[in-house]
Amino acid sequence: MWLSINYDLLKNWKAVIGTSVTVVLIYQVLVYFHPENLGWTESKYFSWSNLFQFVVIDQMMIECITVTIIFFLIRKYAQIFSLDQLKLRPKELLLYELKFLPILLVAFFVFAPFTLTVRFLYHTLPDPNLQEYFTEYFYSAQLYIVYLFPSLLFGYGILNVNLIVLYNQQLNETKTNLIKEKNRKKKERLWASDEFGEVFLDVERIRWAVRADRKTFAITESEKYRLKENISQLEEMLNPEQFLRINRSTIVNLEWVLNYSFWENDKYILRMKDDDQTEFVMSRDRLNKIKARLLSLQET
Repeated sequence: MWLSINYDLLKNWKAVIGTSVTVVLIYQVLVYFHPENLGWTESKYFSWSNLFQFVVIDQMMIECITVTIIFFLIRKYAQIFSLDQLKLRPKELLLYELKFLPILLVAFFVFAPFTLTVRFLYHTLPDPNLQEYFTEYFYSAQLYIVYLFPSLLFGYGILNVNLIVLYNQQLNETKTNLIKEKNRKKKERLWASDEFGEVFLDVERIRWAVRADRKTFAITESEKYRLKENISQLEEMLNPEQFLRINRSTIVNLEWVLNYSFWENDKYILRMKDDDQTEFVMSRDRLNKIKARLLSLQET
């Protein structure tokens, strides 16, 4: 089974806050409840207000900057290396996770100037000391080691949550499609019209269908037919294993897809197998669905 992956969850501010809070709590529990640190509540500097201020402001809120930047790096990294398809097998899952290790190992050098500068200002305002900044808050091997474990937790935590969410979404979508499939009979012929009059059009002949000027047209090898249905109604009538909607106004027969390529701004060009190699524009989300569908067809 193939999973079509997008990273929209990593754009969600709730995911940023949730990840920051969860990882900070895990990290603080590991530190404060370590056998060597069990006497921290007896320190003369301890107070619940100081603890709250440290955990909530100094850690959770400021680390939201770290999480936001790591999420951004993951999205861009996945886009560059086209990490948008995953075969759900243990080996492929492990390889998928390992592919993100390089970006998580270098993420510190990107987020550190932002996170640590904000923390420095929070600690030292209104009397900041630049010498202290470069001594304690600037790049150092010690700071890199301190941040390495949280960075990996931030990154791999959200990657795995994202996979679980997408898997459940795809599973629910598959179940819904199966239920719809049982509840409706796909039409093998459609009532259509051409320049000579009205005819029955075999669905298998359709290479693609488009909506233009408030009219729906079905394109075959050599003819163009007008249909009564709008594009959404037509989508419901066609077999989703063979036909896929790639944008608001176009449905294509997957057997007639030639190839696809990147265009601009997360948009892709889909080319058909006709003599003119007709092109359509589609989003990355639609491309992922086509790739998953074509891979599934190859397996069968």
